[in-house]
Amino acid sequence: MAQQTQPLKILAIGSPLSALSIFIDKISAINSKHGPFDACVVVGDLFAEGSNGTEVAGLNFPVPTYFTVGRYALPEDVISKIEKTGGEVANNLVFLGKSAVLTTAQGLRIAYVGGTYSEEAYESAGDSYAPQITRESVDSIINNPLFSPPATADSFTSARNSASALPPAFQGVDLLLFSSPPPHLSTLSPSFPTSGVALDSSAAPLEEVVKKTRPRYLLWGDGEGFWEREPWGWTGANGKEERWTRAVKLGALGGEAPTGAKKARWFYAFTLQPQTNSSPLPVRPANTTPNPFVMPSSVSGPFNGKKRAALDDQNFLFGGQTAKKGRVESGAPPDSYVCKICAQPGHWIQDCPQKSGKDTRDNTKPPPGYVCKICQSSDHFIRECPVKDEKPRGPKPPPQGYVCRACGMENAHYIRECPVVVEREEEKSKRKELGPAECWFCLSNPKVTKHLIVAIGSETYVTLPKGQLIPTSAKHVAQGGSKPLVPGGGHVLIIPIAHHPTLLSIPAEDAMSIISELEGFKSSLRACYASYGAVPVTFEVGRLAGRGGHAHVQIVPISKELAEKVEESFRRAGEKQNIDWEAEPERALARVGPTGNYFKVECPDGKKMVHLLKGNFDLQFGRMVIGSLLGLHHRIDWKECAQSEAEDKEDAVKFKKAFAPFHS
Repeated sequence: MAQQTQPLKILAIGSPLSALSIFIDKISAINSKHGPFDACVVVGDLFAEGSNGTEVAGLNFPVPTYFTVGRYALPEDVISKIEKTGGEVANNLVFLGKSAVLTTAQGLRIAYVGGTYSEEAYESAGDSYAPQITRESVDSIINNPLFSPPATADSFTSARNSASALPPAFQGVDLLLFSSPPPHLSTLSPSFPTSGVALDSSAAPLEEVVKKTRPRYLLWGDGEGFWEREPWGWTGANGKEERWTRAVKLGALGGEAPTGAKKARWFYAFTLQPQTNSSPLPVRPANTTPNPFVMPSSVSGPFNGKKRAALDDQNFLFGGQTAKKGRVESGAPPDSYVCKICAQPGHWIQDCPQKSGKDTRDNTKPPPGYVCKICQSSDHFIRECPVKDEKPRGPKPPPQGYVCRACGMENAHYIRECPVVVEREEEKSKRKELGPAECWFCLSNPKVTKHLIVAIGSETYVTLPKGQLIPTSAKHVAQGGSKPLVPGGGHVLIIPIAHHPTLLSIPAEDAMSIISELEGFKSSLRACYASYGAVPVTFEVGRLAGRGGHAHVQIVPISKELAEKVEESFRRAGEKQNIDWEAEPERALARVGPTGNYFKVECPDGKKMVHLLKGNFDLQFGRMVIGSLLGLHHRIDWKECAQSEAEDKEDAVKFKKAFAPFHS
């Protein structure tokens, strides 16, 4: 296998959408000015939807250019050309295939999974040109010998690697190309809320591909917008970060820009330095975050007090910096720089004598120009003022004409000092908040209905709710509805073991492990439901207000025939209650962050719906919509669906047995 020995210049281009003449003109200009490039990769769609492929005839690409399957089907004429030539569509234009790992003659290692994701297509056989992600295309990467080498009994290296949670150093790819993004790219990213990019079309199976391949660059082109995510690291068996990943989403080169908007940036150029087993470990890039695809404990993270280092792979079209702000503090600072500690020029802040203890100035006395705000003296700090306890320091009177909005008195006091407000706040503070020991969902509470729990992980647990929506007993079925599709009903809650009011409010250092396990349970439940002809509807009320809230998501199985009606049911019910849905759900959640209140739905096809809570909200809204869809209007109030403990235990036993084969 070819090994990279020299730096390689790479150019990535977002969907040309059949504008191939423009594409060639653009990369020719970039190549003349900044090249020569060793390779050009297309992320997204080379051809527009409905293209017949004739626009590629006779073209000559100035740089070896590679493309894969995007959102749209490849033209039949192009497929015929691929099958005749083995992949070459035009001079220097090569079709990679839908999913595989390729190593070029220069040692550039590229992995790729093309197409979009749907649950139905994922389990289908598909073909090598269909624009859908399938299990076969994902497995072709995951099971590649490069990432899953065969073990040998007498190999110490193999034994060490099998014991490690991650592959050995540098055993990954240089480029990973997707048409759809993996989930969780936005997790822990400070830049995502203002990026203008949506991740609605994410594909969950691609997460495992990312973890297996540990790419140096993850590139995709899907939808509008450009976004360069902060880098993250991969920790090896030695406990050190041996590889760094930068994820970049490109806008489309072809097609029309959104009305009134400028086209998003459609190209990205960078240099890849050789990285082999004998290379020194790469330095930490600027602006890193913890790895969004692994447990936080496996990542040293960016907040360990280490000095930021220069980038190991530089985006050379931006002067050795990333497109976003970054700097390398080396040598003397510019003349305009002033240290924030001592207010003197001539040195960086980390070299300040005061910071390092070299300052000989007497810090017990105020600096020149200092004046005590109490007595106006300059020979002591305000904290040492001899008359600070003598001078009355009560609340300042409001200005003339000020009227308190709480009690209506004029010129008496500010609203924060109003007796009415003070009394109200005192009453509020007397209300006892429910803590973990009294919370319905905290396992530390002895009153928790443990007989309903069906699975417990390290961070979360799965339980049947009290009074589940699905009728299971003969008497309840007789009242309306039909026999449950899933044994034991299948309506479950997934609940973090730690006490957090909402999933968004979980601290970053804990979020990854909790959310990762929660998503794992969701995937297992989806497979379990599918075996009984059902699909999941998931909803969550994220509400910080109230007494003792504990984060949880509810998942209800419905028949596959009703799957397409879920979104419309929520929209119609929302109209009646003046509930508006966010156009970009993930961005809306990222924008409100840990202090936001929200209602979130995940439809059977993976589409997300988010409503940001602004006032009164019916906490039974999700149950009401699904109950109406299933014809179970009489079971919307969970209290009306209560069963005896013996009946609850029977449901739990049945569901445990059904769920066990899908969750280890």
